[in-house]
Amino acid sequence: MNLAPVIIFNYNRPDHSQQVWDTLAKNELAADTELYLYCDGPKANASKEMRARVLSLQEQAKQYAVDAKMQGLFKAVHVVCAEKNKGLANSIIDGVTDVINMHERVIVLEDDLLTSPYFLKYMNEGLDVYAKRPSVFSISGYNYPQVQISIPADYKHDVYVGLRACSWGWATWKNRWEAVDWSLDYLEDFLRHPEQIAAFNRGGDDLTEMLCLQRDHKIDSWAIRFCFAHFKEHAVAIMPCISYIDNVGFDGSGVHCSNQQNSIHSNLSLSPKMVRWLEILYEDSHMVNSFYNIYCRSKRPFWQRAINTLYRKIGKPIPFIIKKKVYAD
Repeated sequence: MNLAPVIIFNYNRPDHSQQVWDTLAKNELAADTELYLYCDGPKANASKEMRARVLSLQEQAKQYAVDAKMQGLFKAVHVVCAEKNKGLANSIIDGVTDVINMHERVIVLEDDLLTSPYFLKYMNEGLDVYAKRPSVFSISGYNYPQVQISIPADYKHDVYVGLRACSWGWATWKNRWEAVDWSLDYLEDFLRHPEQIAAFNRGGDDLTEMLCLQRDHKIDSWAIRFCFAHFKEHAVAIMPCISYIDNVGFDGSGVHCSNQQNSIHSNLSLSPKMVRWLEILYEDSHMVNSFYNIYCRSKRPFWQRAINTLYRKIGKPIPFIIKKKVYAD
């Protein structure tokens, strides 16, 4: 395989970052992988304590690069530290652009994403399998637990077509990344077409709303613009049935992660080493339905949900599903 480099974006959580670095180092293929540690700088109005924490993490990353080289944990570790705060969106857009221009493909993590030992194997295989399939725009490493997206017993693959990109551990190629329009210049025209809004919101009725929030500078998101690029290019994200990522950041320590109890955690011991990839890219009706239930706040009428539940119990295909389609290259 042509191994992709990994970028980890860090800011002000030294314990989380260290855990992410150490877990990734235990991956198969880690010793043959180049690692880039991007560390954002302190905000202009940061308190003395916060400034010290941010700068301390930068020094921690530099020391880790030295230690990793001595221990042979990675092929190489590059540390890129920003003097001033760029924010999450600009940090990721600039960092991915820099690295993908050198390597043509990239795997991306943030500082709260723990990885399965097979994460790098899964990601690199996916990048190879779908490199020449333009209808695949990204590979995701995360999937919700099966209590939320259940996998049918007769499903014959270990991945499925997702209706929106996932930012919790992902990978892409240079030609896909270059197709993203970060400017939002298209938004006003897009909003004049209800049928386009409905099509985009198949992946969640929050998607168009987030585009508008980004336009109004109320959120700082690269991910919603990346999601729209999938839609615009008639492309999809490949999702794993069993997650290769466990997000440990929902403890109140992150800028973009609230302190809440949730059911997002993944048992990484279940992540498969061998992957049965999709050859024909189609939306499985069961998966599309599960996506609808997770990401759409406007739920189906109770009577439709009740009938779907009954059909599941008697082992028949559910009648009320979102329209699915097949993606041709």
